[in-house]
Amino acid sequence: MANKSTNASTVSVLENEQAQSVTAQLGKKIPIAKLRRSCVTLFGVTPSTFDGATIGLTGSYTVDEIKTILKKWLNKEVK
Repeated sequence: MANKSTNASTVSVLENEQAQSVTAQLGKKIPIAKLRRSCVTLFGVTPSTFDGATIGLTGSYTVDEIKTILKKWLNKEVK
């Protein structure tokens, strides 16, 4: 039976591979679902934060476009 550290390192390796795949396409439009899968590595935000900032968005975006959307959403004043 695998221990937690083995499982955590396996998940980490898979996340890094996904992020590297996405990062290799920095200038290209990438489906929002694929960006969400790598949001922690690419943008430093949790999936729930990513979901909140991108709610209602569909289609494909560049990494820079999503960074701009996230920054704007994170700096938005809470009412």
